[in-house]
Amino acid sequence: MCGTFGGLSELERTKHRPDLEWSWDHRFATLEVNKQPVSTLLSTLLDYRFSLPRVQLQRGVVMTGAASRLRRLVKDLMLPPEGHRGFKVSAIGGSVTWGQGTSQRGVTDWFSTVGRWMVSAFPRANITARNGCTPGIPTQYMIMCLELSVDPDVDLVFIEYTLNDGTDEMLFGNKVVINMERLVRRVMALPGKPAVVFMQIPTHGMGSYPRDHPKYIKDDAYRPFYEAAEDAEGALAQYYDLQYLSLRTALYRLAQFKEQPGFRWEDTFSDFHPGDQGHTVMADLAVRMIQRTALGLLIDPFDVQDADLVNEQLPPPMYPGNVPPSNPMCVVGELFSRGMQVMAYFHHLRSYEHMGMASISCVSGCTCVPVTVDALCSQQWSQVYLAGISVSQARECVMELQVLNETKSGEHKFKVSGLVVSEKAGIDFVGAVFGGTGRPFSLGIHNGAEEQATVSSQSMKGGPPSPSPASRQRLLGAAQRGPAGAGRLEGLSQAGAGEGAGGSGAAVLLIKGEVEEGEPWREPEAEAPRFRAFRDDPLAALRCGRKSLGGK
Repeated sequence: MCGTFGGLSELERTKHRPDLEWSWDHRFATLEVNKQPVSTLLSTLLDYRFSLPRVQLQRGVVMTGAASRLRRLVKDLMLPPEGHRGFKVSAIGGSVTWGQGTSQRGVTDWFSTVGRWMVSAFPRANITARNGCTPGIPTQYMIMCLELSVDPDVDLVFIEYTLNDGTDEMLFGNKVVINMERLVRRVMALPGKPAVVFMQIPTHGMGSYPRDHPKYIKDDAYRPFYEAAEDAEGALAQYYDLQYLSLRTALYRLAQFKEQPGFRWEDTFSDFHPGDQGHTVMADLAVRMIQRTALGLLIDPFDVQDADLVNEQLPPPMYPGNVPPSNPMCVVGELFSRGMQVMAYFHHLRSYEHMGMASISCVSGCTCVPVTVDALCSQQWSQVYLAGISVSQARECVMELQVLNETKSGEHKFKVSGLVVSEKAGIDFVGAVFGGTGRPFSLGIHNGAEEQATVSSQSMKGGPPSPSPASRQRLLGAAQRGPAGAGRLEGLSQAGAGEGAGGSGAAVLLIKGEVEEGEPWREPEAEAPRFRAFRDDPLAALRCGRKSLGGK
């Protein structure tokens, strides 16, 4: 379902349909709590105009469960505790929730719509809604780099990864579910004990018509209803008592069977991304879930059973041993198996002018086959790429990035903006998902090249600040800015960190480069942070001193 359809462009055919809107109006006027009409008690919260018909709303809110974390949040939003710091809502996922396919990202995407509604629905609460999605990135990346998208004291997190994670036909031992469980556990274990909601969308080919349909487009992919990872992930929703919203279930009857105008695939999807009307339906589901939670609290108030469930420790992993990284650093993964290689990925800029070449090699403590990276590209764009190198595990590893004299552009600019280490030894998730390294990687949200869209009670528009310098330093080799030219990051080991059998592991990165003429080194303003190592974790004890990493 891509491009022009029925003579209309993607934006034209998927635009929002105000003519389909409806609201609860006075439907709750006759329902009273303590002799007060519900329509009065919840007037601001019920002030929302839906597009999706009521029956499909109910179908699309697939699971609410006990929803104790969500009930606690909605209770506090309606009556904020005295001196409360404010409430934080986040979304993590891929290009759909990021806003690809919409007419105006940060305005017409579903998460921005929900954020604006929450600000008006709960006027007593100070709410900030932060879109931390990273287009084109699978769950495995967010498991490692969650802190760059979500604040630790977040109260509500929406997760959307259906497209990015693909499918796995296995019912048991499903890799998509296994990866998602680790992300769910990371989010649920945050200090704020956030409510977690799955926002599931149709997978590739589901928003299309089958071959025997009159609207079938030649060579268009098609998947039936049951070929979706969300059904297998439903087990996680039940196991961890998560809420589960499904755009597939909300739309399928109207799009595939009834072909109801305004809800057909061509009306709601620009390609495999929902357009404005599709995002409107997604917002409808989230709003309906929160409204139902508020209505439920009037009838069945938050009590000690809810509080006990909120404060309980997480249960053991549904898949035994399926635990996420214990250290909140983008470069730190789980315990590694001895003797296996670890993939390290350098974020670096490629552009069509001024760019040079660099070699990446291992200096001491570890071994690797050196790689040469050319930062010049033929297309007229500037894009962050990943350069991967397989490194042996060691207690201490020093790597070197050396800017070479050889150049195809005649200049020597080489900008490094970050480093990611694979979560598990022996696994190359970039190669598996994207077909290899040396390809564009949509990390503009995390490397400071692009702002994360935010809606808040303080301001209805504008983007949030990019990750602060302090938070960036938590990621070894995070986005650093400086004058044009090559740069250097230095890492020093922290001896003695960590305890227990097997000792501690430390990884040290040393990036060297020649500075362009006239660009002196800038000395670091303060000592960089230290990180405590975990047993057998070869990349946990890090200290990096900041130098200029050229580029603008």
